[in-house]
Amino acid sequence: MPQEAIVCYQRAVQTRPNNAIALGNLASTYYERGQLDLAILHYKQAIACDQRFLEAYNNLGNALKDVGRVDEAIQCYNQCLTLQPNHPQALTNLGNIYMEWNMVAAAASYYKATLSVTTGLSAPFNNLAVIYKQQGNYVEAISCYNEVLRIDPLAADGLVNRGNTYKEI
Repeated sequence: MPQEAIVCYQRAVQTRPNNAIALGNLASTYYERGQLDLAILHYKQAIACDQRFLEAYNNLGNALKDVGRVDEAIQCYNQCLTLQPNHPQALTNLGNIYMEWNMVAAAASYYKATLSVTTGLSAPFNNLAVIYKQQGNYVEAISCYNEVLRIDPLAADGLVNRGNTYKEI
């Protein structure tokens, strides 16, 4: 029923053009449908209405990254962190970009920062484990995979990756 959601959000915006939440929800619906240009447009409109709209900055960053505009995505994540320095998704997203760029030390610092401000997220532990394993630090890698599995005992990636790490020792 995404089309019905789009109609509702569009009507809300027609009624109140500066409704940042409706614009953000509209953008998110477009993002989920893979309509990234429309998502980007509406996230920008949401931010224009509310320059403190953290999730719009973070989600705009995701959409920009997905269309290959990585430098702009980094700016969005950094703006999110300017408004809320401990925003876990922005920290993780920056870590992911630096990991893709093979800037392992920078990636690790963002993943560690994520873990220092939140609990219950397994992805930063998994990402750190990958880094530690690449560095040959198997003890730390296994420790991180253990945390992944403590958070989500059925995490298949965590189980496989931990098994692969044990296999390499």
